[in-house]
Amino acid sequence: MGTRNLMGLALSLVLVGTTCLSAQDRNEQPVKQEVSVQRHTMLERFAPDMAPSAQERVEKKKEHLAVIALKQSVLDTMDMPERKRQKLLEDLRKNPFSNRLQQAFADVKFEEEDGIDH
Repeated sequence: MGTRNLMGLALSLVLVGTTCLSAQDRNEQPVKQEVSVQRHTMLERFAPDMAPSAQERVEKKKEHLAVIALKQSVLDTMDMPERKRQKLLEDLRKNPFSNRLQQAFADVKFEEEDGIDH
């Protein structure tokens, strides 16, 4: 009876360990290099002289993604509780103009590095 309980305990530990290891692999997110935009827009259909080209929209989207990446790196370096950081990162993805996010960045003072001219 004792060996049976020991075998059951060992089997359950192996199963729990396997699920923990597989959960760690799923957390990685692939880095998306390609940026795509809609080929034709409604504005282009009705006012083609006012609509930016597809190349201009791709460049603006790349700039926007770079700003989001910068803000995310700033949030990752800030000293705050993990729960607040997760809420701010969620705001950054879903609602980038939320009051909570604006307040967090208003409290940050950026230091300029030497040798960088703007």
